[in-house]
Amino acid sequence: MPSKRYKKLIENIHVNDNTKVIPKHESGYDKLHKVRPLIDILNESFPKAFNHSSYLAVDESMIVFKGRSSIKQYMPMKPVKRGYKVWCLADSATGYICKFDIYTGKTSDSEKQNYGLGERVVINLTSSLKNKDCMVAFDNFFTSVNLMETLLKDGIYALGTVRSNRKNLPDIYKDKTKLQRGEFMFETKAKLFAIKWLDSKNVYVLTNYFCPKDTTTVLPRNKAGERQTVYCPKVVAEYNRIMGGVDKFDQLHERYAVGRRSTKWWHRILYYLIDMSIVNSFILMKINRKRTVDQLPFRTNLARQLINGYTSRKRRNKPVQFLSNKRAVPDEVRLADVGKHLPIQQATYKRCRLCSTKAAEKRTRYMCSSCQVPLCIQPCFNRFHGK
Repeated sequence: MPSKRYKKLIENIHVNDNTKVIPKHESGYDKLHKVRPLIDILNESFPKAFNHSSYLAVDESMIVFKGRSSIKQYMPMKPVKRGYKVWCLADSATGYICKFDIYTGKTSDSEKQNYGLGERVVINLTSSLKNKDCMVAFDNFFTSVNLMETLLKDGIYALGTVRSNRKNLPDIYKDKTKLQRGEFMFETKAKLFAIKWLDSKNVYVLTNYFCPKDTTTVLPRNKAGERQTVYCPKVVAEYNRIMGGVDKFDQLHERYAVGRRSTKWWHRILYYLIDMSIVNSFILMKINRKRTVDQLPFRTNLARQLINGYTSRKRRNKPVQFLSNKRAVPDEVRLADVGKHLPIQQATYKRCRLCSTKAAEKRTRYMCSSCQVPLCIQPCFNRFHGK
């Protein structure tokens, strides 16, 4: 496809009808109107295509964008510091995105004031997991006592690290008792289990499922860089195992991202959603195939299948054009007994009768034995003697 054609398509591509957009100050205004149909289609299709495991993770992903946008976020502690924030529910084993939502900023909806932002995100993403014996992990941005109790009522098991200054936490997090590395304390409160464990610093975990008494061992590095065996509550080890789902997706997505620079704020979101679909498809293919397959050949084959049948039209060869200042060879000579027209090599270079111009001079040592005109061997010789 010519570059001009590609640029024209990108300039005019749309996902939604702009004539149906609701004005900003009216009820029902959607900041993501430009890409809303695609978001809804993917959120409906992703769960149908994949039977996720019992272990899932809720975390945030970032879409790089440095232009102007009312929904752009600044995350100083993230590798991608400026861009759009995407809340994701991912399968812990594979990194498959089951559901996602793009953050558009603060809301004034009175119905949502019973829960904080992190709590609303988890409740929304896990709404389809009720009473399915699933375990969901999330970090301290989301975790609260209120959220854990709500999920337990919905039949969803959960665990997550928690900030020690959250409301209604058990008293164990306020305990000033000094622990040695590997030691931990726990407390039970209303079917919730609170664990405080000392690694290099205090780790606070809240869960509505795991027994806090169960322990295992881990091999963290000490200050000298050497690994040493440390006792650890099983709930902490399970958290580390389950929590990496979205990180696996980010790793696959960033390796061969299709994103391109654009002045249009929603183009970056469109590219990200295309990448998300490709990564999910790649994960499905890996599950169904026994041998290892790399992502690059998969993307290449996918592109060929999508492009097949829509490639650019083949252009016909340009008709033979004779130079006006040269004597034309009569058709009776040029086209007669073509098999007897043979290229012969000359001692000097002369301008090719067919392809040489004033702007781009082409010289050749070969001449047609019958027509007595200089011609390049390829492709001018055959074209000159063709009809």
